[in-house]
Amino acid sequence: MSVYSETNGVGFLADRMAPDMSFRRAVRAVASAFDAGEVHLTGGEPTLHTEVPALVAALTGMGLSVGMTSNGERGRQVMPQCSAAGLNRINVSVFGTTAEELGAVQSERFRSAGLAGTKIRAAEQTVRAAVADGVKVSVNIVVPGTAHVDRVVNLVESYGQFADVRMLTSIQHGPESVAAISEVLARVGAEPVLRTFTAGTSDERTLYRALGSRAVYVKRLLPVRLPDTCASCRFNNDTDCEEGYYGIRLYLAEQGEYMVGVCIQRMDLCVPLAKLPKSGIVEEVQAFKDAEVRRLTREYGAAA
Repeated sequence: MSVYSETNGVGFLADRMAPDMSFRRAVRAVASAFDAGEVHLTGGEPTLHTEVPALVAALTGMGLSVGMTSNGERGRQVMPQCSAAGLNRINVSVFGTTAEELGAVQSERFRSAGLAGTKIRAAEQTVRAAVADGVKVSVNIVVPGTAHVDRVVNLVESYGQFADVRMLTSIQHGPESVAAISEVLARVGAEPVLRTFTAGTSDERTLYRALGSRAVYVKRLLPVRLPDTCASCRFNNDTDCEEGYYGIRLYLAEQGEYMVGVCIQRMDLCVPLAKLPKSGIVEEVQAFKDAEVRRLTREYGAAA
């Protein structure tokens, strides 16, 4: 579902997918077109979907690796079934260890100790349930700036005892976010181990070791643009583009048609799945990925 649906000329609203034959056909068609081996379930909130274990089972049944991003709303309740269905990994977004910390980055209603406590417990229970069920877990923490260093250190030290931690730079806060992350890394005694890029997307991350050899990742979004699609986009500047090109997105429109998109902001660029082969998207994405593999190999002297 797009938070930009009212401002970017989108022609449809997203509906809830079901693990039926049309879902399988749509995923199979997109995976085949882009030679994809992984599907990631994301927002709305996947754990609120009543059939999310069946969706996972349908995807793994096609030989795909399945990941999920969640705020942990109902993770504890659905994680055993999702694990049994073959869920490979889950990224759980966490915001604080206390009501005060949560209120600093969430809406004011979470300054209520009761609501904050419920949200904090739900996230932790999701992480613990996933770990117990053998699902790979990363805890996601966005770091806006230096005012949040103490909150982030508390989260790293709390969750780093039993899960990998992934700090994300804030695009809106730029250098201040980077400086804050550097301070957090110094405070927890983290040492860099490995830097990785996902060719053809904006994903770059560095692996650190800290807290008794637990993994701490720092992820930042690079200003990656598709050469044709992004060239004339009104958001293609240093301030308006929220994410850059990050990957192929699949939606189900309320009218019942599956749609394929390349941008979280430009939902109006989505095309019906039936028109994907003649849209030029497949060729542009594949050519861009291949070019990025070559560029990164030249620049860093290694490829995987």
